[in-house]
Amino acid sequence: MNAKKILVVDDEEEIGSVLAEALEEKGFTVFQATNGVEGLRICSENPVDLIILDLKMPRMDGYMFMERLLERYQIENRMDFFPKIIVLSALDSKVDFGLAKNMGAQKYLTKPVKPSELIQTVNGLLML
Repeated sequence: MNAKKILVVDDEEEIGSVLAEALEEKGFTVFQATNGVEGLRICSENPVDLIILDLKMPRMDGYMFMERLLERYQIENRMDFFPKIIVLSALDSKVDFGLAKNMGAQKYLTKPVKPSELIQTVNGLLML
């Protein structure tokens, strides 16, 4: 079986690296981006199964990233392959959670998150 592909998009490189390492230890193929622009490029080159996404980032924030990603999949008529999205943010408000969910996020976790909690959430969304 091929390893599931996960994209971690977070401008805090240390957080992204810790998450990537925890996911790779569980057998996932992990890509990293430090902003939404880079994340979209990676998604176009390497379709992923799941995205872990920060909301507050330079160049393109998480909301704009989700909007552009959704547009791309709709235009290409590939919504059956739209990746699962976990928002991982320091923003802890019902408004942010609601906006993220309306834009396609399935889960919303607040920082800091324990790697074990993240792995459990990833496995649940990917039905592993």
